Amino acid sequence: MKVLFASDLDQTLIYSRNSMGANVAEEELVEVEKINGKPYSFMTQTSHQALLNIGSSAFFLPVTTRTQAQYERVTGIFDGAAPPQYAVISNGAVILENGKPIKEWSEGIRQQCISKKTVVEALLPLIKRYFSEEWVLNIKQADDWFVYLIIDRVRFPDEKLASYVQVFRKIGWSMSLQGRKLYFMPESITKARAMEWIKTRISADYVVAAGDSLLDLDLLESADKGFLAAHGEAFRNNAAISSHIQITKQLGIKAGEEILAHVAGIAQQQG
Repeated sequence: MKVLFASDLDQTLIYSRNSMGANVAEEELVEVEKINGKPYSFMTQTSHQALLNIGSSAFFLPVTTRTQAQYERVTGIFDGAAPPQYAVISNGAVILENGKPIKEWSEGIRQQCISKKTVVEALLPLIKRYFSEEWVLNIKQADDWFVYLIIDRVRFPDEKLASYVQVFRKIGWSMSLQGRKLYFMPESITKARAMEWIKTRISADYVVAAGDSLLDLDLLESADKGFLAAHGEAFRNNAAISSHIQITKQLGIKAGEEILAHVAGIAQQQG
C-alpha cells in the first residue's frame, strides 16, 4: 500500500525562533532555512531525522502557502538530498514536478479564478476600502495568485475578524490570520485539490496530512488521517473538524516531532 504524507511546512514541520516555543534546547535544533544569510527556520534533530526516515515508507509531499522562491529557500529540510518529486506551493495554485511548475495545472486554476472574478486586480480596491486602518503595514501579492497583509498584530481588531471573513467570503475569498500575515485566498485555490491530483498521479492508497491553519483544514479533511497542531490558528478558532483529525498534545516545534512520530507509525502499519 502506498502512503502519501502531505504536510504543511511553517508551524507544522518547521519553525522560526518566535514560533518554536520555549521547551527546546539550542543543541536540539537543526537549521533548515536561511534568509539573507541568517538562520531563520528550524526543526529538532529528532523531527528532522524522522522526516528523512519517512521517505523509505511514505511519499512525502510538502504542501505550503509559500511561493516557489520562498519554498526553494527551505533546502535544509532535505539534508542536501534531492527535494521531493512533487511539491504543492502557493496554497495549491502551483504544483512543482522535479522543481518545475506543471503549466496545465496552474492554467486551469487561473481560468477558474478569472471566471469567478477572484483575481488580485479585483481584490486590491476592496482591501484598500476596508483596510485603510493604521494596523496595515504592507500589502503583498503572491505571484498574482493571492494577497496577504503584513499587519501590526497589537493594533489589529480581533473582534472584527469574523465580520471581515463574512464580507469577503460572499465574493469568493477566504481569509486566514497567521501571525502577522492576513491572507486573502480565492476559493478556487485549495491545498486539498492539488493533493488529490498528486494522489491520483502517484496511485497512492492512503493519505496522512498535517497542518496548523485554517488554510490547511481542507487538506486534513480530504486525508484518511489528519493531524492538527494545537498551537495553530485553526485550533485557536475552534474550527469544526472531523473525527479522523487528531489534535497534537504538544505545542510549537515539539508538535512537529509528535506529528512525524505518528506518521512514521502509520506508514509502517499501512505498508
